[in-house]
Formats: sequence, C-alpha cells, structure tokens
Amino acid sequence: MSSNTEVLSHWSTLIENFQYSPQHFYDQVAEAVKRRQMPNAMVGKTKFKEGNFLSAYRQYLMVHCGKEDFYFAVCGGQFGTAFFVSYWQLQRPDGCLVQMFSGFPLLSAIARAMVKPWTYYRTDTVTMFNTATHSAIMEVVDSMTSSAQGVRRLNDSERKPVLKEFLM
Repeated sequence: MSSNTEVLSHWSTLIENFQYSPQHFYDQVAEAVKRRQMPNAMVGKTKFKEGNFLSAYRQYLMVHCGKEDFYFAVCGGQFGTAFFVSYWQLQRPDGCLVQMFSGFPLLSAIARAMVKPWTYYRTDTVTMFNTATHSAIMEVVDSMTSSAQGVRRLNDSERKPVLKEFLM
C-alpha cells in the first residue's frame, strides 16, 4: 500500500479456536462479491509488503470498484489458534496535481476538490460499494462460524466497520 493511499474504512476480527484455509476464504469472498453483481466490480489477488523493501509479501484479496479508485484489501489467515479476518477500504492516491501540492495543505485541498470532489454521487457510490462488500464478507464469516462446532457467531458490535467521515 502506498503511503499516500487513503483509508476509507477498516474492519477486523479474530475468530478464536478456529482453523481455516485462507485460500478457501478468499474463494468464498470472491464468489459472494460476484453474486451481488456490483457494477464494475473486479476481484483479484494482490500482494503487499509486510514491512520494508526487504520484507516478505502477504497475499490479499482485492475487490476493486472499477469506475472509481476505491478498493478493498481483504486479509484472511491463521494467527496462532485463531483465524484472523480484516479488510481495508482504500482509495488510490490522487493524481500528480494533488501530489505536486501535497506539501501545501490549502493548495492540496483545492487541487483535490478540482480533480475528485466528494459529491453526493461519489459518496453514495463509496457507501454502496462498502455496504455490499462488507455484507459479502460477513456472509462468508457467518458461513464459516455457523458450520464450526464450538465457534460463536460475531455479535453486532464485532460486525461494525470503522468508517471515515466524508467531507464535501
């Protein structure tokens, strides 16, 4: 993830005493997203560095909102005796005009408003994409936990993502 990438929302959970295949999790999330027939949505895999340029890569499932610069980076993997699931809803860095003024907050904000303003349409698009993708991930997590003996379902507070407030 680029240092200029903007985080729009984040969610994570740790499913205690649960073993699951990350590959199978990614396949199920991809299918759940495809069933929702989200306009312009694309699903694929990507790798992000775990740290600096010498570190290993970690595989993520990417759900991209093709028309916009928004995407989800979904992670699933073992963590000790638990299975960890997370996602980051991200926005790719703005264009070179915004980058050029990045050292000047006022000019950067003006350039951003000119290049990609936060209109009601854009905000609604992000919200719909977020809601549909979050729902697909919750469907898979529910399916995983309901079929496992001795594993409880997530409660309401564990299901809520942390959302950024959009300023127009």
